Amino acid sequence: MFTRQSLRHLANDNSFQRGQAYYDAGAVRKLRREANTFQAQVKGTRTYRTELLLAPTGPKFECNCPYDFDGICKHAVALGLAVLEAYGSNLTSQESREHPAVPKRLGAAVAAAWASHPTADKLRFLEQALAKSDDLARQFLGFVGQPVPASGPDPLVILDTLAERLTDTLSTLEFDEELWESSGGNGGYDEGEALEEASAEVVREALAGFVSELLGLARGGQLTAALRYWATACAAIYQVDEPGSDDYGLFGDYGTEVLAQWHEQLHPAGWPAVLLSAVVPPAELEAGLHWLDTYLIDPPTRWPDFEASWLPLLLALAADPAAAPLLLAHLEKVPLSADTQARLRLQLARTLANDADWVQTAETLLPQDAAVAQQLLNYYTCQADRPALLRTAAKALAIWPDHFGGYVLNTFTAAQAPDLYRDALRHRTQANHSLDDFGQLRPLLMPAEITALVETAVAAAQDGRGSVAFAAELLAREASPVALTEFVLGLEWIHISPPYHAEIAMMRLAEVDPTALMLALETRVRAYLGGHAGAKRGAFLYDRIGRWLVSVRGTAPRLTEPVLRLALELRQEFPTLSGLRQVLRDEGFLPMESTGAPHKRGK
Repeated sequence: MFTRQSLRHLANDNSFQRGQAYYDAGAVRKLRREANTFQAQVKGTRTYRTELLLAPTGPKFECNCPYDFDGICKHAVALGLAVLEAYGSNLTSQESREHPAVPKRLGAAVAAAWASHPTADKLRFLEQALAKSDDLARQFLGFVGQPVPASGPDPLVILDTLAERLTDTLSTLEFDEELWESSGGNGGYDEGEALEEASAEVVREALAGFVSELLGLARGGQLTAALRYWATACAAIYQVDEPGSDDYGLFGDYGTEVLAQWHEQLHPAGWPAVLLSAVVPPAELEAGLHWLDTYLIDPPTRWPDFEASWLPLLLALAADPAAAPLLLAHLEKVPLSADTQARLRLQLARTLANDADWVQTAETLLPQDAAVAQQLLNYYTCQADRPALLRTAAKALAIWPDHFGGYVLNTFTAAQAPDLYRDALRHRTQANHSLDDFGQLRPLLMPAEITALVETAVAAAQDGRGSVAFAAELLAREASPVALTEFVLGLEWIHISPPYHAEIAMMRLAEVDPTALMLALETRVRAYLGGHAGAKRGAFLYDRIGRWLVSVRGTAPRLTEPVLRLALELRQEFPTLSGLRQVLRDEGFLPMESTGAPHKRGK
C-alpha cells in the first residue's frame, strides 16, 4: 500500500516541502501508468523525467536530476503526490503468488508429454530442434563429449586479451566539444541532461561488443569461460582511471560509473539467466563451479558492491536444477555474508522442492525482505495453516504496515483476527486520512484509543506531516468545539497544503464557533496582505482570500453580512490591489463594474 505517509518517510523535510510546493503549483505533467510503474515530467528550473515503481519491497523512485543526498528528491515527492491524487492511496504492487510447493505449469506439462509419447516422436523433435538452432547443436555436442567446431574466435584468446581490449576501448573515449555539439542540448535548459544522455550512449556503444561476446559464450554452454569473462570484465572496467577526455566533468569516478552501466546493460540482455539457459555438460558444470569457488575465496580484484554484484549470478546457479545440488558444497569455503547465504539457501530450497528448509529460511529473512514475507504468506495460505498465517501477517504488518495493511484487510475479518484487523485498519485510516475508514474503525476502538488517534492526527497536521482537513473533521466529530477552535486558529492558513484543506477546516469551525472564525478571518486577511508569514501579494493570495470568504459564507449563513462588510473594507483599505478587487467581484462580494476597461489581476 502506497500512501502519503510512506512517501513522507522517504524524503527529508526540505525535499518533501519543496516537492509539495511543486505538486501544488501543477509542476507534474504527462503522468502515465504501466502496471506498477508511473512516469511523469516534473517542471522545476528544468524538466526532469521521474519514475515510481511499486515493487514488492516498497516504492522505488528514479529521477534524472542531480540530487543524490538524503532521501528522495523533490521531483520524486511531487510525482508521488500526483500518483496518490490520480490513483488513490490503496495502490499495491502486483506480486507473484508462487511459492515452492506450486509446480511450474509448463514444466509439469512437458514432463507429462515426455512420459506419454513414444521415443520416436521425441527423437524426431530433437533432430528438428538441433537442425534449427546452432547454439543447441553446440550444446548437444558438448553434452555428449564430442568436439565442438569453432564458430568464432577461440575463447581462450578472447579471455587473454579481454582486459587489455576493454582498457584500450574505455580509456580512449572522448567526451569533448564534438560530443556537446552532437548532443543537441546546446543553448537550452536541458543542456546538461542532453550531455549525460549522449555520454551514456557513447559508453553503451563501446560496451556493446563485449556484451555480445559474453552472451555468446553463455549461450554456447561455455560456463567456465562465461564466468571468467564476466569477472575479468568487471575488474578491468573498474580499474580504468579516466577517459581520453572529459571536458565537461561528466564523470566523478570513471571506472565505477562505467561498471554500473555495464551491469545495467547486461540485465536487459538476459544476464545472468542466460548463463544456464544452455544445457551444460556435467563436466563443464563441475569445472565452472570449481572455478567460481576458487575465484571467490581469494578474488584478485574487488570492485564496489562486490558481493552484491555476484548475488544475481549465484541465485541463477541456485535456480538451476543441475547446478543447485552441487552449489553449496562449492561455496562452503567462500566468505559470504549471512544475508547472501540465507538468500542462496532460500533459492536452493525452492529449486530442490524442500519445503521445510524453504520455510525455515524464509522465516529468518522475513524481517528484512517484504517480498519473502509475501511469499511466506502465500505458502501458508496454500497450506491452509491458519495459525502460521496469522502469526506471519502480524509480523509483516508490524514491519511494513504500508505494504501489508491492505493484505490483512482483504484476507481477514474483524471477527477472525480482531487485533490484527484493527491495527491494519487504524494504520490505513491514518495513512490515507480516510474518514470512511475511521467510520469502520471507530466501533473497534476504546474511547482512549479514539482520543489518541485524534491527537495523533492533529499533531501530524500541525507539523506538516498530516492532513489539516482530516484532523479538523476528526475534531469536529470527536472533540470539543474549544479543541477545534484552538486547532484551526493555531494554523498558518496561507501555508496549508493542499490549499483547499484550509477551507475545509474553516467550514468545520464555522459550524461550531462562527464568531471566533470571523474575528480571526478579519485579522488574518489583513495580516497576509501586509506580508505576514511570508505571504506575497498576487493571484495565489487573492484567490485564497476569495475562497475563504466563500467557504465561510456558504457554511454559516449568519456570517453573510460580516463577510460582505469585510469585502467592502478590503476594497477601501487596499484600493490599488486590482487583482484582489476582481476576485471579490468574481465571487459575488462586490458589484460588477458596468463601464471601463477590463481589470487585470496583479498588484
